[in-house]
Amino acid sequence: MLGTLARRLRMLGIDTLYLRNAADSERKSLVRSQGRILLTKDSGLAGELADNAWLVKGADVREEFLSIAERLALFRGEIKPFSRCLVCNSLLEPIEPQRAENRVPPYVFLSRKTFSECYSCEKIFWEGTHGERMAKDVEWMREILEEGKGALE
Repeated sequence: MLGTLARRLRMLGIDTLYLRNAADSERKSLVRSQGRILLTKDSGLAGELADNAWLVKGADVREEFLSIAERLALFRGEIKPFSRCLVCNSLLEPIEPQRAENRVPPYVFLSRKTFSECYSCEKIFWEGTHGERMAKDVEWMREILEEGKGALE
């Protein structure tokens, strides 16, 4: 339900666990045991978890982000763009290009100088042709969070 929003939050570097097919009982258990905040479009589930759940509203990722931006602004100090794996949420580590050579397409290896690796899912990341679009996504999210900062002070 909120997979695109989860990837955008990971893009910002925010620790974001996304459980696509988990039961509500598993989600509630993780919120309580790990001190997480549940993002949900289910008002009943949000009500059950009170302060540990944020109700997300909106028809697209921008509206969804806007619906939680004021509360999310509290975490703006944790924002470290492109520091987390977009797939599994683990932290990325820079690696020497030689370690990526046989794990990325040859043209990527020849055209890129920097690579990062997720040691959990073993994906290799590099700035690709979509990097400019991703940077624009990070920029609009940062701007929204900065605007939300004023509402909290």
